[in-house]
Amino acid sequence: MAGSGASGLPPPSFERLRLLFLTVAAGALFGGYWFLVLLQDGWSERNRACGALTGLGEFLDCTTRALVLQALVPLAGPALVALLVVPTYLVAPAVITRWHGARPLDPWPEAVRETVEQAGLERTPTLMVSTRGLSLWMFTYGRRPRHRVMLSAATGLYTLTDTAKVTATLAHELGHLRNRDVDRTYLAVFAAACLALVTIVPVGLSAALTTDLAPALAVTWRDLVIALLLAGTWAAVVRAREHEADLWGGGLRPRDMLDLLTDGKQERRHLLRLHPPLDRRLKVLRDPDLLLRPSAVESLVTGIAAGVVVTELGVSLRAVLPVPPLVTYWAAGLLAAVPVSGIVGLAVWRAGAARILTLERVLACGLALGAGLVAGLVLAPRSGVRWSRWIPEAPDFTAVAEPTGIPPITALWMTATLLVLTTAVTGWFALASRTWTPRMGTRAWRYTTPLAALMLAVVMGTWSLAARLAASEQWSAAALIHLLITPQTALFLLTLTLLALCSLTALPRPILRSRTAPPPPTPRSRTARPFPLPRPLMALSRLTLYLRSRTALPPRTPRPHTAPLLLALGVALVLSLGLPFLSLEPDPPVTTQAALPDSSQAGVICLGLYTVGSAAAGALADHAAKERLGEMLRGSGDDLLRQAGELFLRGARIRSQDLEGLAWTAFVRRCDHLRRYRGAPVPEPVSPFPTEGW
Repeated sequence: MAGSGASGLPPPSFERLRLLFLTVAAGALFGGYWFLVLLQDGWSERNRACGALTGLGEFLDCTTRALVLQALVPLAGPALVALLVVPTYLVAPAVITRWHGARPLDPWPEAVRETVEQAGLERTPTLMVSTRGLSLWMFTYGRRPRHRVMLSAATGLYTLTDTAKVTATLAHELGHLRNRDVDRTYLAVFAAACLALVTIVPVGLSAALTTDLAPALAVTWRDLVIALLLAGTWAAVVRAREHEADLWGGGLRPRDMLDLLTDGKQERRHLLRLHPPLDRRLKVLRDPDLLLRPSAVESLVTGIAAGVVVTELGVSLRAVLPVPPLVTYWAAGLLAAVPVSGIVGLAVWRAGAARILTLERVLACGLALGAGLVAGLVLAPRSGVRWSRWIPEAPDFTAVAEPTGIPPITALWMTATLLVLTTAVTGWFALASRTWTPRMGTRAWRYTTPLAALMLAVVMGTWSLAARLAASEQWSAAALIHLLITPQTALFLLTLTLLALCSLTALPRPILRSRTAPPPPTPRSRTARPFPLPRPLMALSRLTLYLRSRTALPPRTPRPHTAPLLLALGVALVLSLGLPFLSLEPDPPVTTQAALPDSSQAGVICLGLYTVGSAAAGALADHAAKERLGEMLRGSGDDLLRQAGELFLRGARIRSQDLEGLAWTAFVRRCDHLRRYRGAPVPEPVSPFPTEGW
């Protein structure tokens, strides 16, 4: 990879390690929500104590504290995994040494000494000899800066009979040390093992012991998907590091490494193959660019893990941060966007820097990332299922209704829009790599990370919130656009888009300084253009010509497997532009107030609230509707509902949307308490469900 133009970037195993940690975080949030919220009986006692309060202000303060705790306790899952990983990582070297009964190698054979000296490592590793093993094997372990190389008991004999095989194997292990992947690998192993012990196995056993079949199935298939993602990602990390060690060892002992892989013994295939096949290792050794190509499968898994994290953190931060919901989901998206930009974005950037990026790879990664985000929404435990149907004390107003509650036209439009946006961001990575790398070299990656993370945060956060609203309220595409894209939001999105486009061409002069000489100017054509193109369009045209030039076929001959990707992207673009205008559904944010049942019984009023949803309060600025709702609640038989009605009336008289929003929150929370903690006098709610805060 040294000569590929991407030698200054992190290796592929590093980005797959990020993906593993993102998957671990998603799985740990899953377990934290299942054990600490859904199956925790203590929440019912706390909430019943809140419902026994007589003052509306006290009731809101008490329920807010409970909501904040429910939002934060799922974070104990990732914290517990981290607490287990750290001590395991610290004691692992001593345990491995004792397990193998190893002792330091002394003296070193001459061939071994020469190989270690030629490696030129900053710190010489300690060579340990195991008391086990009749065949030749080695592996690296330890912690920085005290790394060790474990040798089998038969290494001394092989040094006399097959010196080239010993030196090639040792060069491969020294490659792990030179690539600094030993610590990362053991962190990945322990993180995967701890997640399996803390989340995957306990959640599976807990679901198996659940008497109700519906929640058991809902939890089990999600648990299996997370287990498969974890196992596949962990195997990808280990396989990538083997390729990287082969490449470095091949540079140190090229002929011996080729002979070792040609005549080597293939690893026995278990459930997961931790070492790549020998023929694949030989191909990568001969053509290192094969390791640098971005993977659509990797982008898909990244999207799934990020979708779970954004959905879970969005609901949690919504209960904690006193900011508008869209800003809250942007913050949640930013926490997931940083590792996503370091996985998908870095893979595309590396391929662009190595001059092996093709149009089909860009489209495949962008579409796979969007599809993964959709799958992550379905997989997320908090939003994938309405748990209150099966667990009576499960909080419903803080959760998102299942994605099947989204109207079909709205779901189709949202999916198409997300695919277009993720493909656009992936294309921006390709453009930025093509534009920045010749001017700044590989260090340009660090300057693009903040902007890339911000773009991904806006895309993922906005889409996740739109999915929540569409699922809980059954709003149309036009309604979502009207509610989310306010003038202030539109100005911010326009500014971000212009900044992203301008960053591809208009770079600051001090940043453009490079240690390498600029490439010689290419001769210009004498044919004048009829009119000058804008710089962003010029950049897009250059990207198209560059990507076409990298394909094996002539530019005018489309590759057969590229056509489906182009067709899918074109359909998604048409749907994202046209479906909002084809929606014939009513627009809940701007409609008049929907009628609630004329009754003084709290159960009947709350059932009407569950049936009508947020349309019960009318439009955001419809103070007359709030006043009518307040008059109805003031005649209720429930003390807290009457106080909420008084608050509605007070806010309508002074035209205060803040007071009206507070009254709506109190109305929804009180109905939720009446259904869950007072003998369930309110029947099972039907969709749409009123989303608190809207």
